[in-house]
Amino acid sequence: MSSPLQVTIVRAGNEVGTYELPEVLRLLGAGTLKPTDLYWHEGMVGWELVSKLDTSEGPRLPAEPEVKRKSKNKFLGCGGCGLLIFLFFGIYSVILYIMSLGPPSGSDNAFAEAGAYCCCPISLLGLCIFIINKKRRELLPLGEPPA
Repeated sequence: MSSPLQVTIVRAGNEVGTYELPEVLRLLGAGTLKPTDLYWHEGMVGWELVSKLDTSEGPRLPAEPEVKRKSKNKFLGCGGCGLLIFLFFGIYSVILYIMSLGPPSGSDNAFAEAGAYCCCPISLLGLCIFIINKKRRELLPLGEPPA
């Protein structure tokens, strides 16, 4: 097995240090090394700017395995929006219905009653969305992402 590539860094004529390639890349990304610093490693003819450092130089770094990301938020990932619609419009329709039962005040009661009757189906639609998404997720084969 070959030894890691050793990269020497120089800033303003003074040697900063000798590091392995992954460490140089980390220091450059963190801002510890400046793009105007110079680098050299065995096999190079002369010094180059660190900003021109090619990550393919030297032995290849092992690639990180690809991770399939899953939503950690099971609530919203399974139709939580439908549940929120159900709760919001359900509570709102109850409030409007209670307002319609108050003392007669002309068009306010009619508006509240109409609003209550309108919000109730929207609330039930939200509940249906929640239930359908929940059941759909339960029926999916393991490991298969939803469409």
